[in-house]
Amino acid sequence: MKYHLLFIKYSGFPLEKITQSFQRMPYLFYAFFTLLLLLWGVYPVKEGGFFFSTNLGHSSQHNYVNIFYSTEEEIDFLDHQITELLKEQNFNGNVLIARYGMLIYEKSMGYSDLRKKTPLNSETSFQLASITKTFTSAAILQLHNEGYLCIDEPVQDHIPEFPYPDITIKHLLSHTSGLQNYMWMLERYWRKKSPPTNEDVLDLFLRHPRPLNFTPGKIFDYSNTGFVFLGLIIERAAQMSYADYIEENIFAPLEMHHSFVHDLQNPREKENRAYGFRQWRGSHILIPDDNLDGPLGDKGVFSSITDLHKWDQALYRNTLLPEDITRMAFEYSKLNNDSTFNYGLGWRLQNYLGKKIIHHPGRWHGFRTSFKRFTNDHTTIIVLSNNNQSIADVIDGLQDILYYDEKEIWMANNQEERSEESN
Repeated sequence: MKYHLLFIKYSGFPLEKITQSFQRMPYLFYAFFTLLLLLWGVYPVKEGGFFFSTNLGHSSQHNYVNIFYSTEEEIDFLDHQITELLKEQNFNGNVLIARYGMLIYEKSMGYSDLRKKTPLNSETSFQLASITKTFTSAAILQLHNEGYLCIDEPVQDHIPEFPYPDITIKHLLSHTSGLQNYMWMLERYWRKKSPPTNEDVLDLFLRHPRPLNFTPGKIFDYSNTGFVFLGLIIERAAQMSYADYIEENIFAPLEMHHSFVHDLQNPREKENRAYGFRQWRGSHILIPDDNLDGPLGDKGVFSSITDLHKWDQALYRNTLLPEDITRMAFEYSKLNNDSTFNYGLGWRLQNYLGKKIIHHPGRWHGFRTSFKRFTNDHTTIIVLSNNNQSIADVIDGLQDILYYDEKEIWMANNQEERSEESN
């Protein structure tokens, strides 16, 4: 929640000029407008309200910088610096940056289909890869909140044939289960022509038993397998497909019209979607779907930058989950020895210049994605790309541009601290 006076100060709005104008008015008008200004300053506004509308000046093809964000000089700086960064990195994809619900930068650069040279726009859907895990986590937490399951329960309570009695749902959410890689299992044992389902992954683990890599809860070990089984838990508990559950309980309520689950069991042709490519000898080769695209929950969600912005705002507003449940997902997870690590429940946790970042990256079949939420100042950076090129430098560059002044102060303070310690 933000207050108008703070908002005016932050945006560089010429408050002193308004006050001077008021002083030239008759006394009664001055009193009236002063009272109005004070009421406006005290009245709280949630992100996404009128003054934080994301529709102001929206453009799907060109840069977008909201005029309420900061001074004209800062706007020009951001616009120029970010666009130049994307050009220098030969970036092909979409970028959206928002602060307190306002779009401050949006850019589509390149093609959704590099063979046909189909231009991207802000509504183009990309395979999110592991950002999918944030939706899987939200679905599990919805079922937890509604009493269909408890995340501290053993997985066997919902998948009785699951062969590991000591693994809980929370172990799956926090990547501490010890499960082996299901992709290795599919590549080694799957012989059918049709793509496997989440149930098929379970069947492989039953027919070809594999020991756990470690005692559940002992260490953090990033596991796609865990989120495939979370997808299966959703299907068992909700008695519907993973794709249908995500559509009905997340996408539809949030009006994420350009988001869908790419379910090979029920394939649907989608217009305005991006395709993943890899570079080879100066050209781009399409990366087709394969059997590893069958299981869902660890990947499989397609979405656009505009829809992910809606997802971001829903998390701030607690639209789909109560605040205490959302907060739980963003807390550092604990191991058996009570030590913590930088992962919550379906979310990576990070710090930058002392700011807490709740985020998730993704990488799959030519797609490179990043969804970063700087919760201290409600800043969000969304980057979606589809040409197999690393976006790490783009992400780092965007952070440095957005926080260029704070980074200088941070580095200077750290230098002083190091100097004092050396003395």
